[in-house]
Amino acid sequence: MLIRDRVDGDFSGVVLGRDERLRFRAIDVFASLPTRANAREELARRVDALAEQGDEAFHQGDNVIGPVDFFAPRVVEDRTHENFRLLRDAPRYSPARELIKVMMRWHEDVDGNFIEQFQSTAFDPRLWELYLYAAFTELGYGLEKIAAAPDLMLTGVAGEIALEATTCNPQQGEMAIVWSQDPRERMDQEFSYGAIKLGRALRRKLRHQPPYWELDHVRGKPFVLAIQDFRAPGSMRYMTPLLIEHVFGVRHSREGGRAGGALQIEWLQEHRLGNMHEPAGFFRREDTRGISAIIANPLGTLSKFNRMGYVAEFGDRNVRGVREGFVRRDFDRANPAPQPFRQEMHVPGYRETWVEGMVVLHNPRAEVPLPPENIPGACHEFLQPDGRILSLLPEFHPYICSGRFWVEAD
Repeated sequence: MLIRDRVDGDFSGVVLGRDERLRFRAIDVFASLPTRANAREELARRVDALAEQGDEAFHQGDNVIGPVDFFAPRVVEDRTHENFRLLRDAPRYSPARELIKVMMRWHEDVDGNFIEQFQSTAFDPRLWELYLYAAFTELGYGLEKIAAAPDLMLTGVAGEIALEATTCNPQQGEMAIVWSQDPRERMDQEFSYGAIKLGRALRRKLRHQPPYWELDHVRGKPFVLAIQDFRAPGSMRYMTPLLIEHVFGVRHSREGGRAGGALQIEWLQEHRLGNMHEPAGFFRREDTRGISAIIANPLGTLSKFNRMGYVAEFGDRNVRGVREGFVRRDFDRANPAPQPFRQEMHVPGYRETWVEGMVVLHNPRAEVPLPPENIPGACHEFLQPDGRILSLLPEFHPYICSGRFWVEAD
């Protein structure tokens, strides 16, 4: 790391090496060189000399435990989650596997059961937590684990964020629902069911006592709920419009169902399907004023880990991947509807970020608002008094996305 002192105008350097837990830490420091060129030469000289010593020379003697290993067996094979086996064994997921092996070196298992759950009953929720850690690290936040709740206390140049993760999980047992055979009616049923499930997952977090935002280490900071939809394969593709309808309690449509038709606004009171129902307008509840925003990312799945791992040059370089879907852009005012896109991960020049695809729904009644600039690169949604929604879009925002991976023979 090369450092410039903006007050004195001189240059310094820090060399990092792996400790006993395979985490990079400072192993050499120098300061007060007059020019950037001097500092670069000195940094290169020290790196070359230290690289000949091996990692053991950099151990600092203050770690009583070894490195974290998410893949060392913690449960019997017939209890392992199918997606964990896919990550662990499938050649086409080697980029994600090697990336997660590096990420896990910084993991602190406060509850003591993260790895066991990651391998078995709660693979998807634990992967969502890893995604959030990666995304906010990319945004420049440091993780400070003060207590067991909430899941993440984030500190960065922009400020602090307290974050609690939750997921919408598969239905347990039989549902008392008669599914329609008519495709249009079936779609309406599935949307109602999705909104109910997402609403219940969010409402469960209101039971925490004391409320998260009243904890001493959270009070006065923006508090955010981060939700992912794992209730069925591909269900997260429709999560964003369902969340918008549920948390804001408003539905938008176009007159006559035409893209150019006049905007129609309907205020919702509840979602209902058979004997299931859930009040709409999560942010209208008095007991949600302590929630600054709700975060979601339909792209925050194992596929993103695989793409990000490949871009970072982890895994088998013969892995190939394609993603396609619809993207929203903030500069095409003449045609604001989502547009189709297709990208090949293995093509030179492909780029992607962790925050890409993230949506932040801001609580209009929040006691502690979340400044949108604290999460750059995300799409920010704000409910207006007349029921319209103001969207602050990044230049490229995938809205619905699917993809596949394969290994190409030599």
